[in-house]
Amino acid sequence: MGKAENLFIVGMLLICLISVVYCNLENDANVQESRTFGHHFLKRISFAIIPAAFVVGMITTLLGALTVVSIKSLGVGVILLVLTIGQMIARALPTAVPLTAATYPPAHYPLVY
Repeated sequence: MGKAENLFIVGMLLICLISVVYCNLENDANVQESRTFGHHFLKRISFAIIPAAFVVGMITTLLGALTVVSIKSLGVGVILLVLTIGQMIARALPTAVPLTAATYPPAHYPLVY
């Protein structure tokens, strides 16, 4: 780094140090506790963290279950699509001459239904 950059960094550090010392020397007698971010606010936030974490956990669980059900439904849909396409192809292709009853081999035992 150049000398100008080093001088700039040292100057900024010196300004920060002076501002910290000056803030510590100010009179703190007239400083009150803030109504917005004081002790009561932190107490209210600590009471609200548990229900908020519960709600976030429930939403995450429900979204996970919804994802699983959606993926299952997508799988069933793809299977039905494959079966339909296979059926369409089977109907479109030419088939051999179907066998008649005379061309079936005889049964060696009687058929009982």
